[in-house]
Amino acid sequence: MSVSADVVATAALSRDSLIFLDPDGLTVVYVNAAAEKQLGDAKSVLRKGTEVKQLLAYLAKNGEFTDGDAVAAVRNALASISSGKHAELPAFRLGKTPFNWHCDVGPSGTFALVLRDAGRAQELAKALSEHKTFIQHLIDVLPTPVYLKNREGVLTRCNGAFAELFGTDVETAIGKRMADFAPKSLAKTVGELEAPLRDAEGQVRDEITFAIDDKECTALFAAATLRGPSGAIAGTIGSLIDVSSLKKAQAEVAEASQRLTGLLESAPIGVGISNRESGVFKFFNSTFSKMLGIEDESQATDSILLSERYREKSLEDMDALGELQDVEIRLRRSDMPEARWLKTSIEPLSFQGEESVLWWTSDITKQKHAARELQNKANNDELTRLANRARFMQKLDQCETVLRGTDTPAAIFILDLDGFKQLNDTQGHAAGDWVLVETGKRLKRAARRAEEVARLGGDEFTLLFLNKGAEKEMAEAAEAILAEMSRPFVWEGHDCDISASIGLAVFDGGNCDMSEQLRRADKAMYEAKAAGKAQYRLYAPDMEPDLHTDD
Repeated sequence: MSVSADVVATAALSRDSLIFLDPDGLTVVYVNAAAEKQLGDAKSVLRKGTEVKQLLAYLAKNGEFTDGDAVAAVRNALASISSGKHAELPAFRLGKTPFNWHCDVGPSGTFALVLRDAGRAQELAKALSEHKTFIQHLIDVLPTPVYLKNREGVLTRCNGAFAELFGTDVETAIGKRMADFAPKSLAKTVGELEAPLRDAEGQVRDEITFAIDDKECTALFAAATLRGPSGAIAGTIGSLIDVSSLKKAQAEVAEASQRLTGLLESAPIGVGISNRESGVFKFFNSTFSKMLGIEDESQATDSILLSERYREKSLEDMDALGELQDVEIRLRRSDMPEARWLKTSIEPLSFQGEESVLWWTSDITKQKHAARELQNKANNDELTRLANRARFMQKLDQCETVLRGTDTPAAIFILDLDGFKQLNDTQGHAAGDWVLVETGKRLKRAARRAEEVARLGGDEFTLLFLNKGAEKEMAEAAEAILAEMSRPFVWEGHDCDISASIGLAVFDGGNCDMSEQLRRADKAMYEAKAAGKAQYRLYAPDMEPDLHTDD
């Protein structure tokens, strides 16, 4: 069965893991990227043409089904899939990941298996709950009267400004219809304007009049369709702005604008207003000027922040989103001693009758440096500045993915210091720390071709070589390291009597189980110590005859 465009498009657009089957032979037709990633270890049974029975057999052998009976679970799953109808399949765990899945009719006459990470689903549910809480908090602090209704016209949320408009409180309003506490004429008008929004997505804006306590009021009404997490229409969201009070506020605009300018001038955040077309700044406060080093106020343009191409892209994004938030810009000019990082937000603005752009800018250089320092501390050994265990293990995981199935040669060295405990006991930890730092420097010199040099902890170090040769070349590298380590470690005039024992495992990409190779290198290192120390040993199967007995 050929792969149709509908299948490929459906697979690409879905966030779920999708496996499409030929209904005639129940063989794999197509697997999307999400499934290949989540079921990476099972890729041998996800190839085109593989029967679904092989996938189920793999899950029975390697997975753990919720009901505990893998055979029965697989049998039930096969029966459901064969029917070609929608059906929930027995949940299972593969590795550390729990999966829920179901079968259904797919595009172009295929059967579809849809898998979802159950743990991820729980995280999304929690995020959705937190999002709802956030929305309620956001509505609460808005000065504009805002409400949310379900499809039946019952209020599910509103803020204090909305409740106060009708002389009630939020708790009283929620769960009721507007007609229960607002003027009947207003509730009728709003209901008629909202009615189309409950059947099809849209929005409405209108100016409406109503009376409260015999006082005529005029309000700007706006409402839009509200969709739920599933995408279905869930109700409406609307607002009522009493423009009668706004008219009074218009008289204060000039004075407020003057006060605002004074506040912006003394604000600790950089504020600027540039012409949309030319980019010339019409206003910026002293913080903005100092932050960007603006000397000639008449010539300053937004090119000091954005290149022409990036400026066009940023304005397009701003138009599409209504604003552009928290864009990080690296600024480095010839007159600056070092690069500076800025966080900038922009939004459209009408200023002095012209289309303009409002810039909010803060200097985050210190935060960037602090974040980089934290990253270094997380990845590097604080004493030797070499990679730490976490970073080295992450490097091994990355290399295992890259090397698997290739013939690329690789090697892992483990080096342990001889006499280190005696040194700490006799000369103190200061001497021990110096030896560890010096060891790191020597390893860097002697093993310049190493992919990574790391301190695993204590007096144990490790090195990773990729594509630098096979056993002969790695033996020469080990000898070079031993030669470097054989030079005396002299601390405050005293020879520390330190040497090193090295174990190494040499392998190729077809044998790149990094955890196993690390264990083998460790075994070889202990063999070197047992043989008299200050030497290296290359791992060989005869070091562990019980593990390599011929069948």
